[in-house]
This record gives sequence, C-alpha cells and structure tokens, in this order.
Amino acid sequence: MVKTITTSAKELKIELYDNGDIDGDRISVYHNNELIVSNKTLTDKPIGFTIKTDETAPVHEFVMVAENLGSIPPNTALMIVTAGSQRYELFVTSTEQKNAVVKILYRP
Repeated sequence: MVKTITTSAKELKIELYDNGDIDGDRISVYHNNELIVSNKTLTDKPIGFTIKTDETAPVHEFVMVAENLGSIPPNTALMIVTAGSQRYELFVTSTEQKNAVVKILYRP
C-alpha cells in the first residue's frame, strides 16, 4: 500500500509518468480489480484516465502492475492524483513480485 487518500471530489484524474530516467518501464493498472490500462510504456507524457466517485462506489483501489522492469529496475512511476482542488504526487514502485496499491476513499 503506497497511500490512502480521502476526498469529497466527485471526479478523480489520474496521470502516470516514468519517474526519473525514461527506461522503458511498462505497466498495467487495475481499478477495483478491473483492467483499465494494459501494458503501456511510461514516458514523460502522461498515461491518464478519469474516474467518477459517489456514495454507491466510495472505495477506489488502483493497483499498478509491472509488466517489465525497464533497463533500470525497479519499475518506478510518478502518479499524480487530482481530486477537486487537491493534487497528490505519489512515487510508486513495483517489481515482478510486488505491486503498488493506492486507495482513494470518497467521503461526501
């Protein structure tokens, strides 16, 4: 578990970049056990997606899976979460044995 964020924002914007040297890291991302990013290469351009939040789905768990380790292990990413006016910068690391998990809780 990298971090748990609590927010009242109705929309979450997630962006993922390679952290540090761009070395060919590839990732997949699951949102609540559903694949939403499949085997994409991290670069200096964001891999981005938006998630809606509400009372019917208050827990949002994001799992970053390393598809490879790039040329400089481990697989590292900068995850920027924008929730309303709040912005969070998270440094996430995953290996072939360990995934990175970020949980976002919606609280109106």
